[in-house]
Amino acid sequence: PAVKKESAAPPQFAFAGAAIMSTHPRDYPQVDSAVSELRQRDFWAVPCFGIHPWFLSEVLTESQHFTNHHCTTGECDEDWYNQLKQRLKKQPDAIVGEIGLDGARWVEVDDELKNLENHKAGSIWKRTRILACPMDLQRKAFEDQLYLAAELQRPVSIHVVRAWGELFDSFDAVMERMKQKYIFEDERHNPLEDHQVNQSPKKRKTAIKRRLLPPKIYFHAFSGKGGVIPSLLSACAKGNLQPEDVFFGFAPAIPNFYAPKTPSVMKRIGINQLLIETDLEDASRTWGDLIEGVRGISDAFDLDVEDVADITYGNAERFYCFGAET
Repeated sequence: PAVKKESAAPPQFAFAGAAIMSTHPRDYPQVDSAVSELRQRDFWAVPCFGIHPWFLSEVLTESQHFTNHHCTTGECDEDWYNQLKQRLKKQPDAIVGEIGLDGARWVEVDDELKNLENHKAGSIWKRTRILACPMDLQRKAFEDQLYLAAELQRPVSIHVVRAWGELFDSFDAVMERMKQKYIFEDERHNPLEDHQVNQSPKKRKTAIKRRLLPPKIYFHAFSGKGGVIPSLLSACAKGNLQPEDVFFGFAPAIPNFYAPKTPSVMKRIGINQLLIETDLEDASRTWGDLIEGVRGISDAFDLDVEDVADITYGNAERFYCFGAET
């Protein structure tokens, strides 16, 4: 969501609009409905479609082939992927989100009984803590969605918790797939050339210069330390993104917003790359968190709240491109 200054002191703000994120395909109709309602009331609204890692296991249980299949060409056979791709194609103003990787979402499961007689004698089942969705499956789904965002040139909102190494590996994998895509397309348009594309340094060099990641990346509810920011910007630069194409958000609903480190992390990012967010499902609570988000940034940068509202509104325009709506 975004706010903008409405008048001079005392501080007054007007709700400007919102990006409505989905976490599961079942959310898509609700996203469409919320976006339609906001636009009818003359607010800007951006639909966002994708599968959040917290809910990935629910989706993948319906895909029998996912564990053995990886989408290397962008033509996956999973229903969830095709549904997402078709929806994005039908809505050119939609972005991809919220997708990502989570290395801290655990569930407890019961081990199988090793000795039934011991169980009858009064022993209890042993408990094991595992990731809610295995990281290899998270990576496959994340990379497919990230590739789709890069292929369709849509901004992407990313959730990352304790999975920075996996994120960098996934970025590398998607960038390689995009290089191969560009090389294949160039070869298809020039059929008389040598078809051994992988052995052509010239073609590969040309592909590397093109955009290999989504055009804009937003690290939502950022939980990393300040020291990871240069690595993130460097990884995005490898995909031919500029620093101004990389955004970060801090949600008051997440305890990390109030951590002592957060103001210094915000400063390291820079105010021109910050977005206001709520990370809430209950729309009735969003206004208070929007204002809290503005105040948090205001305190970190020692700026007036009105200035922060104007700056972050401009940041949202740049990321979501809603200023181009007709």
